[in-house]
Amino acid sequence: MMTLSASLLVLMETAGNRAVMPAAFFYGAAAGPLALLVAIHDRTGIGLSVPAVTLVGMFLFGGGVALLLGGYFDSLFIAGRSDPTILLVGWIEEPAKIVPLLAVAFTGRHLTKAAGVALGVSCATGFAIMESMSYAWKSVDGNSTVGAGVVLLVRGLATPFSHLAWTGLICAIAFGVWQARGRVVITLSVAGVLAAAAVLHSLNDGLLTLDIPGPLRLLFVAVAAVSYWLFHRSTGDLTPEMSLEPAPSRA
Repeated sequence: MMTLSASLLVLMETAGNRAVMPAAFFYGAAAGPLALLVAIHDRTGIGLSVPAVTLVGMFLFGGGVALLLGGYFDSLFIAGRSDPTILLVGWIEEPAKIVPLLAVAFTGRHLTKAAGVALGVSCATGFAIMESMSYAWKSVDGNSTVGAGVVLLVRGLATPFSHLAWTGLICAIAFGVWQARGRVVITLSVAGVLAAAAVLHSLNDGLLTLDIPGPLRLLFVAVAAVSYWLFHRSTGDLTPEMSLEPAPSRA
């Protein structure tokens, strides 16, 4: 997908055919998140825990609703990407991504840890792809798409270990609690993991955008590593066999 995105960008630069721009941006933005999504399923089997149509719906509409909510409140509270208010971004966007998941959880359906993680990473994937496409679009400089290509490459490598890891971590803990309780309930562990994900998210964006010494910016790699490590540990008990959707009970 990254190769196809790069090829389409080269086509725009050499032949001037800008009609392929949306496709170039989509393939570049989606490559990393979708690759990690497949890898997570291979390890845990979570894709079997929820009907495919529900996962697709969460990807398309859950991610879109999260982007709508996050974008609105970002505009209210964040003065700019290089302003210290960027440190609020995690406290805005992580709750925004949870809203569509709560809408499903409150129905009482798919209230298992495996299903919650599947829904969570699907929502985060949709959110991450659309956000990356928007940043790529803003990076187009006149007739040149080189800047957009750089944005897509960097975000394609980074977003899988950020948005997917943060939302997946929240869902692993929250849905694990809700599966045990049989209902949605806010506990200290649920509130704590939401706060942890928000802090990691804000640190990531702050390190990448604030005016800080260059070497310190490299700490965002450590933030990404910690984020994915926490997510991996929180889903270590999920296996393909455990993630199979239980058969419906018969009266």
